[in-house]
Amino acid sequence: MDLQALQAAFLEKSTFLRGERDAWAAYDDEKAAREAVEGELVKECEISFELRQKCSALATEAREAQEKVALVLKRVGDLTQESQEQRAAAEGYKGEVSWLEALLAEKDLALNQAQADLSAAQGEVARWHRSSAENEKRAEGKD
Repeated sequence: MDLQALQAAFLEKSTFLRGERDAWAAYDDEKAAREAVEGELVKECEISFELRQKCSALATEAREAQEKVALVLKRVGDLTQESQEQRAAAEGYKGEVSWLEALLAEKDLALNQAQADLSAAQGEVARWHRSSAENEKRAEGKD
């Protein structure tokens, strides 16, 4: 082989080796990049897992809160119903009280009239006693 052929072979091998070195460097760069991406992916998966757990806990809390709200709304409805029933009963009692007040006023008038009649009757009885006593005195005086 001559020198030119050797130089051509050397140049070819040198070019091949540089390409090989560049390929291995690119491989190492890609491997490092892949490992970095895998590390980021692991972190993202951990974050995603934590977020799913938090979402699940929040969903449970939301369900429990909705159940509590439903119970409170039912209680408010029950209290509203009771309040309306009590209001209706109070209106009924007001009517009954008005009727009793009217009856009491009527009975007061009757009592006042009875007291006036009793007073008049007592006056009559007193006059009758006086008259009777006077008649007895006159009758005794004539004897």
